[in-house]
Amino acid sequence: MDPEYAAALAAHLREESEASLSRAYDLGRSALARGLGILELFAIYQAIQEELVLAAAPAEQPRVAAAIGNFFRVLLSSYEMSFRGYRDANLELKRLNDDLKSAYAELQLKQLQLVQSAKMASLGELVAGIAHEINNPLAFILSHLATASSSLNKAAAELEPQPSPRMLEHFQRARARLAESVAGAERIQELVLKLRTFSRLDEGERKQVSISESVGSVLKILEHRCWDRITVKTHFGHPDLVVCFPSLLNQAIMNLVSNAIDAIEGAGEISILTGADGPDYVIIVSDNGPGIPEELRARVLEPFFTTKPVGVGTGLGLSITYSIVQKHHGSLELTPRTGGGTNATIRFPMAASLPAPGP
Repeated sequence: MDPEYAAALAAHLREESEASLSRAYDLGRSALARGLGILELFAIYQAIQEELVLAAAPAEQPRVAAAIGNFFRVLLSSYEMSFRGYRDANLELKRLNDDLKSAYAELQLKQLQLVQSAKMASLGELVAGIAHEINNPLAFILSHLATASSSLNKAAAELEPQPSPRMLEHFQRARARLAESVAGAERIQELVLKLRTFSRLDEGERKQVSISESVGSVLKILEHRCWDRITVKTHFGHPDLVVCFPSLLNQAIMNLVSNAIDAIEGAGEISILTGADGPDYVIIVSDNGPGIPEELRARVLEPFFTTKPVGVGTGLGLSITYSIVQKHHGSLELTPRTGGGTNATIRFPMAASLPAPGP
């Protein structure tokens, strides 16, 4: 036995006092400082039990065993305090790690918002340039088409009472081509208008907008992807005018409709429902695609997570939509649709979206 332990134990067996227990505590701190492990201390304890307890008279063995037990209990208390310190340090480390994860998640959302703002700014500048470059010649074309149509009508009045079939055929063909040209030019004009409505570059603050107009602009832009395979049904409730961040909400609606289109293979149907639900405004985009597997539903809002094949999706659409909805103090919920498919529900408070009353 170590002489230091033997002397301290001998004193404790004689006194069993606070002073002898204090000495046990000091020995424990010294052992901890020297890097003595728990197993080594237990080996010492076992050796002492064999050397002192078994060597004592039978009548004294219970008292000696109890005294040695108290001695080592106090000796090990410094180890217990050290373990508590490690445990507390681990808990603090876990808390800091959780804080870091939260900060990282928030940073990712901020980054997504910056990406979104940059995208919308670029889109707005692009649309403004397109509108300027297209609208002037488009107005010129529409004006001249109107003049040509008027001239044809005047010429029709000067035709012979019985024009030849060939002349009549050419005249009718010219009139039909003019009408088709006017319809095509007006379609271009409508598309430019919808693009400007969608981007709303000058509307970076909360404003009152028409939800039906916003949905209409989105559907116009995505019309080529639906074409003749997907039927889109809209159900606009009241109110139609809502205070929001127009360009951001347009982007959120577009992301949901685009995802719904991607989810449908072949022919299908998309339904868009809007309107008030108590104090909240609700926008629901539903599709009859295969739906989102239950095990993936909790992850689809994570940045860069996508269920699409490699090279098809970026995994940012729903994350950006979620951050936009959060900016409106709302929620985004993805639930199974009755009969198959997915319901994507945007919900945000109408009262919170209203501007503060004036003085």
